[in-house]
Amino acid sequence: MATSKELSDFLVATERRAFKQTVYAVHDDHAALDIVQDAMMKLAEKYYDKPIEELPLLFQRILQNTMRDYWRRQKVRNLWTTL
Repeated sequence: MATSKELSDFLVATERRAFKQTVYAVHDDHAALDIVQDAMMKLAEKYYDKPIEELPLLFQRILQNTMRDYWRRQKVRNLWTTL
């Protein structure tokens, strides 16, 4: 079970890499920051009780799913704005 200090340290350590990865994927700094923050919040809210060893894989999965959600929303928005 990860303590709040361990969870905080993990998020600080992965923040920069996750942001760069997301910027590369979505090509928008502001959207990337929102996606990373959403992923971090989901991890902290739902998986705070998991062991520290499981957090990196959980965070990557959450980050990938959050990016997919962003792309789905963008696809719908682009469809409506082109009509």
